[in-house]
Parts: sequence; C-alpha cells; structure tokens
Amino acid sequence: LHWRLVLLAESPVMSPAAWALLQRKTSNARTRAVAVHFNTTVCVVGMDLMLGLACCSYALTHARALLLFTDLLSERVNFLLLIAIRWIMGVPAGLKLNDHLDFCLGNLCILGIQCYQVIYRWAQPLLPLVLVCTAMSGAFGVTVMLSVLSDLLSIATLHIYIFYSLAARWHGVQTKALTSLWRLFRGKKRNVLRGRIDSCDYSIDQLLLGTLLFTLLVFLFPTTFVYYLLFFVLRSAVGMIQGAARLMVAAVNYLPIFAVLLRLVD
Repeated sequence: LHWRLVLLAESPVMSPAAWALLQRKTSNARTRAVAVHFNTTVCVVGMDLMLGLACCSYALTHARALLLFTDLLSERVNFLLLIAIRWIMGVPAGLKLNDHLDFCLGNLCILGIQCYQVIYRWAQPLLPLVLVCTAMSGAFGVTVMLSVLSDLLSIATLHIYIFYSLAARWHGVQTKALTSLWRLFRGKKRNVLRGRIDSCDYSIDQLLLGTLLFTLLVFLFPTTFVYYLLFFVLRSAVGMIQGAARLMVAAVNYLPIFAVLLRLVD
C-alpha cells in the first residue's frame, strides 16, 4: 500500500508545476508532452476507479462465498503444511536425517502452526469486517485494493515468514561456522582487519575441538537444510503472488491509454 501511495504522489495529477504549465496559453513541445502525460494519468486514474468499483461491487455481492473460500483455503494450506513437515520428520526422499534434531524442529513447526490456527479461529469473527474494508478500498481504485490484498497476504502468512527467517538465520550461521572450520583444517584464518585469508598455526587442542565441531555440524547440516529449503520454497511462492500483484498495479499505473487512443484517432 505504501508503494501505491508513492506512485500516486509522483503522478502529474498531484504536481502543482504540471497544473501551472497546462494553464499557460503557449503551445510548444514541452507543453504538449506534459499535456499528454497529464491526460494519460487522468485516464489511468479513471480506469483504476472504474475497475475498483466493479471489484468492490463483486466482493460485496459475493461476500459469503469469499469468506467460505478464505476459510477453506486457510485450512487447506495449513493441512498441506502439516503434511510436508510430517513427511520431513520421516525419511524425505531417502535422506537419513538426525532423528533427535528432526523431531525437535518438526514439533516446533507443528506447534507454531497450531498456534496460528488458534489465532485464526480467534480472529475469524473479524473476517467479515476485513472483507468489507478491503472491498471498500476498491472505491479508491483497483490498485489500492490489490495493495491491501498484498498486505493482508503478508499478515496471513506471517507464520511462514517467521519460520523462514529462523531457518535462514540458522542456515547462515551454520554455513559460516562450517566455512571457518574448513579454513582451520587448512591452517588458514580470516583476517578481518585486512579483509583476506592468512596462514595460522593452530595447537593440537584447537584442531581437535575444530574437528569435533566440524563433524557435528556436517552431520546436522542436512536436517537443517531440508527445513530451510521447505520454508524457502513457501516464502518464494508467497513472494511470487505478491510480485504478480505489484506487476498488475504497475501495469495499471503505467498503461498509456490516452497516448494509444490519441494515436488511433490521428
């Protein structure tokens, strides 16, 4: 929604300079270009408002069906997510994971999904109000409605974002630790001040401790990577849906309707 408001603020309709230039009686190339851009923006805003009113009318007319579809979609997504997590807690694609870590991570994810389901049931009576507010946002244009729907999708998939953030953070820390321990085996270390890799002499105790930590992280890496991959795919799917919404908003905002009609008339 913030991105849509920024686009609206940058349009010529909101520019006092464009209004002042159009009020002049002079006719030159710059004035004609500003006039075409201004009229194109007016046509885009008009089409945006008409499409928004149509979507608003459809949403209010089919409110009961949309609420039922939202409930079914939420239950289906959570059901499939639970199936995917339970599949990972077994032997996914023949991979032998660490049983104890897999059991701990899987149950934490299941607990998070169940907490989300409880919060969703608690907020379910507010869904008709959310639907009405979303539908009424179409009175300001279909782009505003798409922006509101994109923000609502972010809120609805907040648990997936939290899972992905935690998995990505742990995956990054584990990867950096493995990289540092691999340098230890080669007798190297990273010089932070000079920004390069230097040679270093390690003691027997340091090499022994590094070997133990490296072995431990290597055997735990497939388990954490599988969870990171799962939530990365889910987060990417959500991002693709939001990207499609942003693409539709940009297409409506930058569609040269007036220029095309002017060219067809000429």
